[in-house]
Amino acid sequence: ASRASLVCAALTRGHPPGAPASSSRRWAPHPPGTMGQAMTLVKKGKGRPQPQGASEKEPGVVNFALNAPGAASVWLLLTIPEGHPGWEKVGATSEANEMYLRLDPEKQRTGTIWHLEVQLSSVPVMGIRYAWLVNPPLDETGQPRPDAEKIIDPYARELDSPPATQWNVRKAQRYSPMAVIPDARAMKDFDWEDVKPPGYHLKELIIYEAHVRGFTKNPDSGLSQPDTQAGTFLGFLEKIPYLLKLGVNCVEFLPVFEFDETACPRKNPHNGEQLCNYWGYSTVAFYVPMQRFADKERTSAAIIGFKTLVRELHRVGIEVILDVVFNHTAEGTWGENNWHSWKSVAKPNYYLLSKGHDTNYTGCGNTMNANDPLCCEWIVSCLKYWALDMQVDGFRFDLASSLCRGGDGKICHEPEVIRRMSNDPDLKHIKLIAEPWDCSWPDGYLVGRFPSCGAPRWAEWNGKFRDTVRSFLKGDEGMKGEFATRICGSADLFKHNGRGPFHSINFITAHDGFTLRDLVTFNGKHNSCNGEDSGDDHNNSWNCGIEGPTGDGGVNHLRERQMRNFLVSLLLSAGTPMMVFGDEYGRSQRGCNNGWCQDALSWFSWSDMAKEESKLVRFTRLCISMRKRYMHLFGRDHFVSEKDIWWRVHWDDPYNYVCYVLHDTKATKGYSGLLFAFNAGHEFRECDLPAGKTWYRLIDTNLPSPKDICETESEATQINSATYGMHPRSCIVLKCMADKAAAFDHTESEAEYAQLQQTTEHLKEVVRRRASMELLPNVEAEQVRAGELMRRLSSMSGLPAEFMATIAEDKPLEVDFGDIVIERAPSSSLLPLTASSCRLPGLKDLDALPDGPGEEPAATKPAAAGAAAEKAP
Repeated sequence: ASRASLVCAALTRGHPPGAPASSSRRWAPHPPGTMGQAMTLVKKGKGRPQPQGASEKEPGVVNFALNAPGAASVWLLLTIPEGHPGWEKVGATSEANEMYLRLDPEKQRTGTIWHLEVQLSSVPVMGIRYAWLVNPPLDETGQPRPDAEKIIDPYARELDSPPATQWNVRKAQRYSPMAVIPDARAMKDFDWEDVKPPGYHLKELIIYEAHVRGFTKNPDSGLSQPDTQAGTFLGFLEKIPYLLKLGVNCVEFLPVFEFDETACPRKNPHNGEQLCNYWGYSTVAFYVPMQRFADKERTSAAIIGFKTLVRELHRVGIEVILDVVFNHTAEGTWGENNWHSWKSVAKPNYYLLSKGHDTNYTGCGNTMNANDPLCCEWIVSCLKYWALDMQVDGFRFDLASSLCRGGDGKICHEPEVIRRMSNDPDLKHIKLIAEPWDCSWPDGYLVGRFPSCGAPRWAEWNGKFRDTVRSFLKGDEGMKGEFATRICGSADLFKHNGRGPFHSINFITAHDGFTLRDLVTFNGKHNSCNGEDSGDDHNNSWNCGIEGPTGDGGVNHLRERQMRNFLVSLLLSAGTPMMVFGDEYGRSQRGCNNGWCQDALSWFSWSDMAKEESKLVRFTRLCISMRKRYMHLFGRDHFVSEKDIWWRVHWDDPYNYVCYVLHDTKATKGYSGLLFAFNAGHEFRECDLPAGKTWYRLIDTNLPSPKDICETESEATQINSATYGMHPRSCIVLKCMADKAAAFDHTESEAEYAQLQQTTEHLKEVVRRRASMELLPNVEAEQVRAGELMRRLSSMSGLPAEFMATIAEDKPLEVDFGDIVIERAPSSSLLPLTASSCRLPGLKDLDALPDGPGEEPAATKPAAAGAAAEKAP
């Protein structure tokens, strides 16, 4: 009643005199009589300044808000796409489907925030496109000109860019998306099925860095629906059992915020392949899940797909960390201006400028002004959206040092945006990880010095761990002292400000740089496929004697040893380990150490992984299992001290040989400890074993599989001599145990195998569901629907009323109904037995109904579901 029924100015005007119809696409009176109908459908109100963006407060009522300091005029453009349920009701045509709404600066502005409320009676707002216009040029009728900049809302939750099937498709119309009013149910009523985040401590994590598309896009991925789901959120979901078997408990996704993969003009000079922005470190919309990771074009499919993936990862105990890029945006990159956002809203607030021009502390053309109050609020609000609404567990901040720069470009010791992130109560459960450098040297290199602005909670990518371990294992002299510091948790970097060893994110490889296989195969980068001279020249790599792939058995055996050495130093050291997807089988990018624009070259190969299943994959899996079994040694709260370790090293000898014993202080029967020895040089060395103790071999990287690592410690080979001979470029892990009953078994138990199979079947069912099945039901509509269904069931099958009431309330089925057969759907064995987890007579036709706009009817159903319906009386 408080909203004034206003007729928007755009509806009362036709095209400018003499202008062609294509110059204006406003909703117009075609055919006669539509004008009056549109006028009764549209209402405009004052609105409110919060929340920013577009929010549907109640069905059909949307609040729009934009913080645009300095703006003298703000307009909102609404566009109804062809095929929308309201297309005919508003009288839209292909020549007239737009509406411009001018905001009143006296009534619809609070401070610097412009806002209005729009109500469309009897027209679904879901799927309607919108854009902001700030200080637009006007035509002679007072309307925005067709060439006025259409601005993407910085707070938009969805864009109208295409789904996965259109990846890197180049069209005459350049990438220029509009914001979309999302499905309110996808935003508010997603069914998390009471699945809670695992809630691991940082020290417990084993991080697996992965690219959503790259993980399952390869034709050999074996997905159940490869044509639509390869390279998507749901495609990744289907491979969760692989991650479970490998043993990782956290996935760190490369960017999943909307980016334009077509924003790369180059082609591969070798084969003419059109390159693309594969990694995604050029964000277009920070609140929007990447549309090309959605399996269909349905409104909010990406939102539902992402939430479904997070839920299912959480269900099996795997956390989700997002790699986020708040250091720069994609706006204006490659000199393109086919879309607009932050610069057209508040350039000096969102971007760090010098004399009016962009600064480039990021190497990407611009730098975000993260500590400006407006930009800071936008960043923190975005993080809270992903943490609370999307339920992710943490963030890794790309080039995080740029977030520490003030308005003058200098590093701040207490940056406001870091303070806000660290102390916001809504983010207190979130893991915060910094890539503690940017492209300005040396002031931007903050490894070990990244500010916490409160309690010590920020973890850091430890680039010094990477560089040290690489140098040590390839035999650079004089490295063993620093190597010892790194594998003990890097106390020199993290102890001084109250942090622990788990704040060191240890890694050997990441998306940026050589893969593990390429690290031992190439001395230098081979990036000509990029059509540019990019990538780091300082890799600390060693090709083991021959550059590139070879048939030389000796070289290949050495490379296999070196990869195992790297995995031991990463997974069995103090700190939080991170590995990049594919390293467990030796994925290669053929020497390209900057695969940002390489699509197929970067894909996970499931056939190559299968070839290594019993070799390097097995070795990786068992090392992960060992880390979990000895988490008190490696995932420690405090740094390794003299009481924890016995060094058996000649520190003055420049040769890279290191030996030490980690004491197992939690052993209950006699002494127990793990002996590590690394022979990172070209000499054969004898490892002197501590006398008076019996030692068993758990790992020897020189041995072929399966002797290289022991699956069952009780069957480990006993060492019956005072020394152990170590071949060049190898490492060993031995165990002393007074009681073999305390030995660990790293093989897969029958219960674990059964759970893995059950999870696999459940996930196959999930990917077959319609998107709407992931949403909580609309209770009122479902009650009407259920009543009709009950009448149909009663007439068809004679089900008793008691059974009807149970179905209606969706309670656990505890009543004996005699000969009535109730069979679970395939995925429902993980859920309580309720009516919604069963297939009942009369439901087959109902299941075939489409969900809504853009949703196809379910063509087929799982066999078990059909069988259940067939067998029921």
